[in-house]
Amino acid sequence: MTRVVLIGLGLAVAAYVLIVLRTAWLIVHPNRRWRPLDWEPRPLNPARVSFRSADGTRLAGWIKPHDNPIAIVILVHGLAVNHTVLANRAYDLWQRRFSVMLFDFRACGESEGSTSTCGVREVADLSAAVDLCLCQPEFGNAPIVALADSLGGTVTLAAAAQRPEIKAVFSDAAPISLSSAIDKGFSAYTGLPALPFRRAVVWAAERLTRESVDDFSVEDSIARIAPRAICLAHGHLDPLVDVADAHLMHQLAGEPCELWLEPAVGHVLASEIDPEDYADRVAEFFKRAVSPGQAPSRRQDQRTSTQSLEHPGAPAPQSNGADETVSAQTSSKP
Repeated sequence: MTRVVLIGLGLAVAAYVLIVLRTAWLIVHPNRRWRPLDWEPRPLNPARVSFRSADGTRLAGWIKPHDNPIAIVILVHGLAVNHTVLANRAYDLWQRRFSVMLFDFRACGESEGSTSTCGVREVADLSAAVDLCLCQPEFGNAPIVALADSLGGTVTLAAAAQRPEIKAVFSDAAPISLSSAIDKGFSAYTGLPALPFRRAVVWAAERLTRESVDDFSVEDSIARIAPRAICLAHGHLDPLVDVADAHLMHQLAGEPCELWLEPAVGHVLASEIDPEDYADRVAEFFKRAVSPGQAPSRRQDQRTSTQSLEHPGAPAPQSNGADETVSAQTSSKP
């Protein structure tokens, strides 16, 4: 009986270790062939470019200049995906008089690199994309702004704190830190229960990337972006990133900083909001951000949100998406 128990325990430990290592491996080695479900790219037809990050990693990018641009939009994808998730939004913004640039982070899509560092070294990847835009003759002297999803939003805020050339940031569903994202979304992202897997998977991923989870946060740096404009968009039903992160970043950021909340939306507003409405809103924000004397101002939809922005620490409302009277609220700090 004792031998059977020991064999069972040994098999359980071996299975646990294999699950941990496999999960960590998949997190830091994204599927390069990933595409959005039912993806049908619009006819942007961008030119392919190649550039290097600070450590020499070669990155793949795509640019589409506009003849009369309001600004250059760098579109920044999140964890475990690639530029294709933003291709349609790039086309929508190009139609609204923006030059656009897409690129793949290291180890994603068509870029080189064997390991994603979940945001740490990706800040340098985005900084290299900014350098490319600055020296690209087709882009001229138009100001640079950035639209970013999820962890790409955190990367973009971190880069903007270092690079004053980024004149505005529109961040959709960004966590304030990698630690915060893990605390909230580990189970939803990996399909594993937090206990007993979270600590072990994080430890294994840190060994694979040689980076620390605690090294990636914008809590202490987001205020340095001011007086350049920020818009923080977030859905209350986000299973991966806590809406409290958006409230906290809104509190910590300097002026001007807008907060766009959608009570009945999950992770990344762009995946659930009408594409034309979303593009109009992003375009209007960037126009105001780069126009002299027209900094983003306080705005609110005609319908009323269930949560007051005067109390950022208040719990998010529970919604199943069926209440059509609940809408978004967009606000800058009073």
